[in-house]
Amino acid sequence: MDARNLLTSEERAKMISRIHSLVYWVGMLIPERELLDGSEIDLREVVYNLTSKEKLTVEDVQETNDLIAQLRERERELEAQLSRDQMTRDAAKGILEEICGLLRAIDELRSADNAERAEFKKKALMSRVEDAKRWQRFVESIKATKKV
Repeated sequence: MDARNLLTSEERAKMISRIHSLVYWVGMLIPERELLDGSEIDLREVVYNLTSKEKLTVEDVQETNDLIAQLRERERELEAQLSRDQMTRDAAKGILEEICGLLRAIDELRSADNAERAEFKKKALMSRVEDAKRWQRFVESIKATKKV
C-alpha cells in the first residue's frame, strides 16, 4: 500500500460525520447485493418487493423488521471498520457508499408498511434539505461579504 493513498485521520473523521448527517445518504443507491448473516441477498430486489406491496402481511412486517435489524448490524460493522482500520481513500469511499446505501435501504423499509407515514417522512426530509440549503446560502453570503 502506498502511504500517500492512505486515509488520513481528518478524512476518516469527515467520512464518519457524513454517515451521521441527516441527509447525506439521500440519492444513494441501495446496494444490489449484500452479505447478511453469512448469506448474500439481492438487497435491491428484496427492498423493492417489500416497499411496492399495497398491504404488508404479518410475515412481511416480520421480514421487514428482521431485515432492518440485519442491515443495522452490517452498517455498524462497516462503520467500525471505517473508523479503525488502515485503508486507502478508495477503499474508504467504497465503504462509505455501502454504508449510505444500507441507510437508504433501512429508510425505505421503515416506510414500507404505511404510505401515509412514508409521505410524511418524505416531506419532513425535504424540509430538512431546504433548511440545510438555506443555511448553506446564508454561510456563502457571509463568506462573500467578508471577501468584499
